[in-house]
Amino acid sequence: MKIEILNNYLTDENCYLVYNNSSCIVIDPGISLDLIIKKANELNVSIEYVFITHCHYDHIEYLEDLREKTGAKLVTSKNGADNIKNVNINLSAAALGKSIISKDAEIILNDNEKRSFCGMDVLCLYTPGHTNCGVCYVIENSVFVGDTLFLRNVGRCDLPTGDGNVLYKSIKEKLYTLDDDYKVYCGHGNPTTIGYEKKFNFYVKG
Repeated sequence: MKIEILNNYLTDENCYLVYNNSSCIVIDPGISLDLIIKKANELNVSIEYVFITHCHYDHIEYLEDLREKTGAKLVTSKNGADNIKNVNINLSAAALGKSIISKDAEIILNDNEKRSFCGMDVLCLYTPGHTNCGVCYVIENSVFVGDTLFLRNVGRCDLPTGDGNVLYKSIKEKLYTLDDDYKVYCGHGNPTTIGYEKKFNFYVKG
């Protein structure tokens, strides 16, 4: 498994290209379609799936463009599949001045479900709190956490469907049970590790 990070400097949103040989997963397409396609071409990989960690506009802004261009199948949680159709929850109308209403997801993953994509085993962990649709994806010794966990911080809980107590529980009971050396790839900001956050996170200690 190899990982490329594309960062949208306007929102500091991280879009990830996770690939194995010639097949690629895009996680949280919050950066322009042209940049995603350019990077995929440079890597000589075919985008087969697009995963979203949660529904917010800055993580799904280019989702439908990417699906239309590549034919990639959308992978998300059940609540995620619902929330990407609700402009009051995905916040697109308020933040962008336009409505993002995405099409049906092809693949719904349940909590603790493991499936193979592009020759890589992916474990889905349901981690609500930032939103009620948050999921994290564990691939090998890496975990893609969206806005559930940040470097010494956590996602905000005051947006629609957010809940601070639920977020705390998700981090403690799901993410902090992973091995300390697991690399954490966040929806915004720099990567970190599970062990580092358990010791130094300002909000949730291990």
